[in-house]
Amino acid sequence: MATPLPQQRRTLGRSGLQVSPIGLGCSGFWGHRRFPESDAARVVAHALEQGVNLLDTGHNYSAFNAEPRLGRILKPLLSRFPRDSLVISSKGGTLTGQAGLSGAEQRDFSPGAITASCEASLRNLGLDYLDVYQLHGIAGEEVTEELLHALQQLRQRGLIRSTGINTHSAVTLDWMLARPQAFDVVLLDYNALQQDRASHISRLHAAGIGVLAGTVLAQGHLLPTRPRLPRPADAWYLARAWLKPSSRRLMRSARAMRAAVASIRSQRPAQTAFAYVLQHPGVAAGILGTTRVGSLDEVLHTLPERLGEADRARLVAAFGDGSGSPSH
Repeated sequence: MATPLPQQRRTLGRSGLQVSPIGLGCSGFWGHRRFPESDAARVVAHALEQGVNLLDTGHNYSAFNAEPRLGRILKPLLSRFPRDSLVISSKGGTLTGQAGLSGAEQRDFSPGAITASCEASLRNLGLDYLDVYQLHGIAGEEVTEELLHALQQLRQRGLIRSTGINTHSAVTLDWMLARPQAFDVVLLDYNALQQDRASHISRLHAAGIGVLAGTVLAQGHLLPTRPRLPRPADAWYLARAWLKPSSRRLMRSARAMRAAVASIRSQRPAQTAFAYVLQHPGVAAGILGTTRVGSLDEVLHTLPERLGEADRARLVAAFGDGSGSPSH
């Protein structure tokens, strides 16, 4: 019998970390104070119970509420799921609390600020160390020798196990490829609307850099609209779709791809979207952010092998010449 997807493990580049192919993103409305913490805890507990071991969050996410919330939720769960079985990732450097909702970010990547941010993340999470510590949205020219030394000191102190960059910039990906030993991991945006990311992912993987894929569902733009009673989370995500520049770019290019995804009957649309991403041999895990246990369960039952060549060809045809891709 095949091992269920969330119980499988993939190696995250040279870090050697073994991660579940689906990671849980602990951010967005999941961390919003208007979303009951008991419901947020159910999402995390269900993910861990199904075999997910990768949790990704960030210092500034959900107006700085995501990390403390995750810390409170993890505290009782660590008696059931040993710390060394989990891979917990967080980020530092961004000083605004909405992760670029307006497009205007304030960042501080000075060595002192990053050291203090990492230490604050550990206090928020109630942990002794982070498996992955990422610089959130840093550009290559902002990476100094002093910053790299500060990250190395955090590693020597046992506070972090590996370092990474979270970026949506092809220029930054090229910078990483030119300096493949500088960072162990990258979290980038990759989905059926951004098929042009595939070559970068192949090269990053070949260089030993572990690749985590975010925005697998293209911030929801790959999914059909479903008639249902609106919830606060729906309003929040709709607002993000209109206000966040990267989401507007995805929205503009989504119509044909959404139809192509919906036309594939081997799985549900969210599963097809994850299957596309997870079929890339360079992707260690795709990150899912959700407030619904049902939505999480649906993605956890993805069967990547069900996306056959003919179905994949439909997605490639819908992508066309790539002129609509929001990758930049």
